[in-house]
Amino acid sequence: MGPHKTGTKSIQFFLQENRAKLLEHGYFVPESGNNHGGHHTIVRQLCGEEVPHHHRRAAAKFIEALGDTRCEAVIISSEALERRLRNRDYAKAFFKTVRKVNLEPKLVIFARNQPQLINSRYVEVVKSFRRCEAFEAFVRAEIHHSTFRYSDLIALAEGFDAKLIPRPFTRETLDRGVVVDFLQTIGLDPSRFDGTNIRRNRTAGPFTVSVARDVLRLTASLGRPLTLLQARQCKRKLTAYLQERGLAVTGYCGLSSGLARHIEKEWQEPWKEVFAADVGREFAPNDFEITEPDEHTQRRRRQVVDEIVALTKEIMVDPMLTPESP
Repeated sequence: MGPHKTGTKSIQFFLQENRAKLLEHGYFVPESGNNHGGHHTIVRQLCGEEVPHHHRRAAAKFIEALGDTRCEAVIISSEALERRLRNRDYAKAFFKTVRKVNLEPKLVIFARNQPQLINSRYVEVVKSFRRCEAFEAFVRAEIHHSTFRYSDLIALAEGFDAKLIPRPFTRETLDRGVVVDFLQTIGLDPSRFDGTNIRRNRTAGPFTVSVARDVLRLTASLGRPLTLLQARQCKRKLTAYLQERGLAVTGYCGLSSGLARHIEKEWQEPWKEVFAADVGREFAPNDFEITEPDEHTQRRRRQVVDEIVALTKEIMVDPMLTPESP
């Protein structure tokens, strides 16, 4: 059940690629409502949420397929679940439906130290062309967001008599492999599967963050915010552009050690021992607004910003990406 930026894309890709083999081991992974391995549509429907018309059969197909399998274990993966289960009505609908089909829910969540999680979330929203404020401003705005509070999930599990299985998402988890950890958690031997060393959706680097942030600031001056479709297309264009030119490096860090300690102090979590390996780490920011890069990098960055702004303006006038388009 996520949350975002804790290896869920890697787990979902593995589930999608190994569905047949997991079935051989008695684990059923639904095909319906599958979006690159994530069961977001199924989760939304199990929570009683409305979905677009062309997705409305997803949960029903899942339940029908469930009746045709002899497997006693089912794996559903979606970051959407972590947020929706915090809503009492959604949680009530979810657990009622799950038990109605004779399943007992076990909730696996990868807990990540809040400074590292906030850092990764910032990169994601910036490179997705949704936010463009400075990193520290983002921290001030988001530091108390409920998604960073894991203790609520303890009460959730107790309230609905569900088993909660917290796992750490730390440097050690990344080194070992989050898929390996997940398989062991649900009772499977990772050595029986190939391709468990998957790394998906790696954190972008300071160059990518700086370019996306500047492009969004410049295009915002036109007075028209990007639609969701436009923002997605901008992200694709930027990603492809940087990859083609060898500029898609990883490893952005907006954190200083002092800011990380401040964030940790704000979150005195009862689960701190879960991700203890990452608590108290030292950080040196590489954000271009905090640590100015050399002149060559600056010139290259300005050139890329100009070219991506031009591409973005083309996207903004594309009739297929307007709010009225289906």
